Amino acid sequence: MEFDFTPVIDYFPTLLKGVGVTLLIGLAVALLSILGGQLVAVISLYTRKVVNWPLRFFIWLFMTTPLLLQLYFLYFGLGELILIPAIVVGILGLGFHYMAYNADIFMATIRSVSSGQYEASRSLGFGHLRTLFYIILPQAFYRALPQLSNNMIIMVKDIAVLSAIGIGELVYVSQYAISITFRPFEFYITIAVIYYLINLMMEAGQSWIERRAAYRR
Repeated sequence: MEFDFTPVIDYFPTLLKGVGVTLLIGLAVALLSILGGQLVAVISLYTRKVVNWPLRFFIWLFMTTPLLLQLYFLYFGLGELILIPAIVVGILGLGFHYMAYNADIFMATIRSVSSGQYEASRSLGFGHLRTLFYIILPQAFYRALPQLSNNMIIMVKDIAVLSAIGIGELVYVSQYAISITFRPFEFYITIAVIYYLINLMMEAGQSWIERRAAYRR
């Protein structure tokens, strides 16, 4: 078997476009899942059961069903009722999936903050919301950082699943190149290396953020 990476070089600009799409989707999903996860956690912990039970069901549903099934339901199932662009489905599907996991993390870290801090803050004249947003949530966020960072690293690799609904991320564009060049081994090795480099950069970023968070404490 002969290896020829010339087609990979020829299609490298196409692969770079796929990398760009992957990173942009990853950024959008990270923002949606982290901010949404905090919101779901706060509502689940601090509201009445009639409100938080549906949110707990949301968490359970997205944590116990396959990501690919969720994407198919949003794209093909809801697509019969309303036309949703594939890129929107991809961001929402991945966002909701990781929002559920992040909400579970935030609920645990919010509970880990000493209740004495809440009581002390209220005794100093802080209202419930100000105590929550200025005292409780910042500490919960810092404690959640290691698990959140790990989730985001996994999420970037899960973006490859979006090729199943036709989104032009890295795996999708490489499959297109393979269909023309018939050099699957070379392309799969190349995208594996690209994912490895992305993973290294994200791990470096995770370490930097955790050091900054430790310094701020």
